[in-house]
Amino acid sequence: MLLSLLTVALLSAGPLSWYFLNELQAYGVRKLEERLKSEAGLVAAMTASIGIEEHQDLSEALRESALEVNSSLIVLDSDGNLVASSFDASEARINYSQRPEVRMALEGERGQRMTSAPDGRLELFNAIPIIRDGGVEGVAYVSARTFSIATLLQDYLGTLVLLAIVFAIATLLLAETLARWLSGPLRKLEVGAEAFAAGDLGVRVRPEGPRETRAAGEAFNTMADQVGSIVAELVKEERRKSQFVSDVSHELKSPLTAIRGTAETLLENDIPESDRRRFLATIVRESKRLARLAEDLLALQRIEGATGELPMRRVNLLEVAQGAIEGLAHNAAERQVTISLSGNPPAVLGDPDRLQQVITNIVDNAVRHTPAGGRVTLELGRDETHTLVSVSDEGPGIPEESLPYIFDRFYRAQTSRDRATGGAGLGLAIARSIIVRHAGEITATNIEGRGARFTFRLPSLKD
Repeated sequence: MLLSLLTVALLSAGPLSWYFLNELQAYGVRKLEERLKSEAGLVAAMTASIGIEEHQDLSEALRESALEVNSSLIVLDSDGNLVASSFDASEARINYSQRPEVRMALEGERGQRMTSAPDGRLELFNAIPIIRDGGVEGVAYVSARTFSIATLLQDYLGTLVLLAIVFAIATLLLAETLARWLSGPLRKLEVGAEAFAAGDLGVRVRPEGPRETRAAGEAFNTMADQVGSIVAELVKEERRKSQFVSDVSHELKSPLTAIRGTAETLLENDIPESDRRRFLATIVRESKRLARLAEDLLALQRIEGATGELPMRRVNLLEVAQGAIEGLAHNAAERQVTISLSGNPPAVLGDPDRLQQVITNIVDNAVRHTPAGGRVTLELGRDETHTLVSVSDEGPGIPEESLPYIFDRFYRAQTSRDRATGGAGLGLAIARSIIVRHAGEITATNIEGRGARFTFRLPSLKD
């Protein structure tokens, strides 16, 4: 292990040294660029002061300035020809006009270029236009050299080697100390992770050691809690699906059995006409029951499976309630049940068709559980922030132990009674799903003495 750590330390020393030298070179280049921009500006100002035609005086001034700044200073005319410089005139044979930075300056833009000098250092060139009377009179051209990585390596190789050795030794000692400090908590975390991967979802670790291992332990525990919750939810969902399939199968079995038995009886000969008509009526009734079940299942799936927003608009719940009552009038009359409506609440934001379906389902449920001669009361009201809709019946009420589950799919508080009414236990589940999509809430309570009351609340719209 120590050999591995030493190898890592030595291997990391090289890239770190290279990074340090590269940053040092970049810093030198940035500083030189700033200096050359300033010097080019001074040369341009000097040329404007002396005059570009005064070659001799301009060259003397450039040579004096070059002694102070340690740069090459040049003035070119508008054709890129040498006018004055801070060095020997023999340099005049150089064709400056072909250099890209000079061409940019002749076009009125600042030009800049960097290249490698023969001595291994980096050489930077900066050219700016000398403007006179709105045109380019010439170019102020400066250059200087700075160190490169190659020259830095050449000058400081011994120092860098020594620093690399010191760094490697320090890294080795630090790594060994950290390894001893981290190994205990990490080993416990490893054991916990292996147990969790093997299926022990209840395993947790105690966060200990340095901050990093404590954070890792806490993260592991958080992950384990979340995974445990997800698995538990998946198990519950699988159970719900199994229960749903079982409930649907059970609901389908009864009408299908009735239809099959009745149809087989009809196939027999010598059946009186009165019995034949009664059997056919049974088939029709059970077929309608199957159709209602299929419609309710599809409606519930559309509501709970919808991902988009409902088509919301301003809704007058009094008009919606009146429409629901009109649709149930015939059924209520057949059962000799009276439906009363009162109140005029504030408008809400919602889908009127869905909200009418909610009221229809709740009122229909109340009608089916109210004995002949009874009354279903539909009251519309408000509180400070919500519009309230309450439906009360005069039925036998809901057993207290059934109240928490009354809105579950296929749930029946009293199985024999509900089967007699022909319901499949989906109407209230559909109502709850719609109200939840409208950011509301729905509850069921018992009325003291006799009957049940269903109430839902929706946020009111401001007038």
